[in-house]
Amino acid sequence: MITPKDQNQIKSEGRSTELIQRQQEYLIGGSDPISGINPASNKDGIFKLSLKDQTEAFDRFKNQDGSLKWTKFVPASGLASRMFMPLFSYLKAKRQSNFNFSDYLESEYGNETRRLIKEIKKLPFYGIIKRLIYLNEKLNFQTEEEFFNAFTNKIIQKKGLNYPYLPKGLIPFFTDNSDKYWTAFEAQLMEALKLGNRNTTVHLHFTIAKEHRALFDSVEKHFRNEISKDQNEQLIIEYSYQHRLTDTPSFDIKNNWIRNSLGDITFRKGGHGALLKNLNQLDADCVWIKNIDNIKMAKDNASAERWLKILGGKLILIQEVLFKHLKNLSKKTTNTDLYPIVKFIKSVFDENFTLKKSSSSSYLVLYDYLNRPIRVCGMIPNAGAKGGGAFWKTTNRGRSLQIIEGTELDSTSKEGQNAMHNSSHFNPVMMVCGITNYEGKKFPLYDFRDEKRFMVSKKESEGSMIKILEWPGLWNGGMAEWNSIFIEIPSDTFHPIKTLVDFLE
Repeated sequence: MITPKDQNQIKSEGRSTELIQRQQEYLIGGSDPISGINPASNKDGIFKLSLKDQTEAFDRFKNQDGSLKWTKFVPASGLASRMFMPLFSYLKAKRQSNFNFSDYLESEYGNETRRLIKEIKKLPFYGIIKRLIYLNEKLNFQTEEEFFNAFTNKIIQKKGLNYPYLPKGLIPFFTDNSDKYWTAFEAQLMEALKLGNRNTTVHLHFTIAKEHRALFDSVEKHFRNEISKDQNEQLIIEYSYQHRLTDTPSFDIKNNWIRNSLGDITFRKGGHGALLKNLNQLDADCVWIKNIDNIKMAKDNASAERWLKILGGKLILIQEVLFKHLKNLSKKTTNTDLYPIVKFIKSVFDENFTLKKSSSSSYLVLYDYLNRPIRVCGMIPNAGAKGGGAFWKTTNRGRSLQIIEGTELDSTSKEGQNAMHNSSHFNPVMMVCGITNYEGKKFPLYDFRDEKRFMVSKKESEGSMIKILEWPGLWNGGMAEWNSIFIEIPSDTFHPIKTLVDFLE
């Protein structure tokens, strides 16, 4: 299926023919559902820290000596289009010849629209839209429908605010007591300043689309004008783009390449798993990862800030012991007592861990087990919210904690159904990662990815169904071979905005 012309294209673009052939096999064969899993819980795998443990971790983070370089990593390239789906659905319904506004609001399809109209003043950008509408003094709305139509058009139309086509992070998410508007991007900056100490620099790294760089620069400039000189000097913001060579090909339903008008194979973004490359290039020891929309502002964000510090302190405490064990193991001396190392693994990573007796290779087994990137993940008890679940998975080195999406499971199998039904916690994408080893050297993160956890899904494109390929998710298969610690965190640390209705909660 790869023609000589295709090979010339692949070569000229700097791509790997071998990789494209493997991706071709993935698209044709699809991905296998994950098996050999059991839900993690507070009884097995998810720690619920006592107040004493929380205080110890918080204080350890607060009193660190400055030798570790911290960065907050925020994927922020996604557009806001999904947020405004209720408005798109409304406009689609309006185009029907038999459309009736009142009937639509009372229908199942109009539930979200009805609620939006009733609580429209709760939308953080309501004041912006209203002012834009009434700049035209000729407007004189006679009905609720007329105002909502004008409101919707101002949000969606390119000659209006064009919100659905902006990065989600640049949508006004908040208004303060002075009626100033703040974006999710700016709220992430505020949170980062709270995580740092007064005398330390605060590093943030946002992955964005290249075409939106000027927009982020503009909002960053506005934010810097609102904060103090000391905070400006403290704040270091970096941007990177998803590398074009991480883009993936796609197929039509007959397993033919999707091509452009010139007959070339087309490539599309490979999902957030492609950001493993960006994470791998960070100059940092420890990295917080958080989604752009999972943010509150000012006092409302206090719980999240506290728990980010607790997770960070827990990482430091664990690494201090872990690195000592690795240094001892690296010496390979016969008088090294392996019992404390096994005990450490059982107390931190897997209480069921057993070191099989094989004398000389025991050092290597323990060394391999510990010498990996490490992440401390916040986990929230399930209450109807969606997110990657917390599971144990059987691996060659024993059990391993994993974050697994429902789409990675076989919903038709008994194992898959039990896993989804009994899953007790989900990951809000709030974690801290240790990406350097006991010698201070960066781990090659690609060595710890499970490539088999790629995802193939169907999507409509230009009126036709296509099959798209995504890399193993960044915190799913992308971190499958990391050492993981799951810690329960309160639900008030989780406040994502997926659609406009979430602003009303």
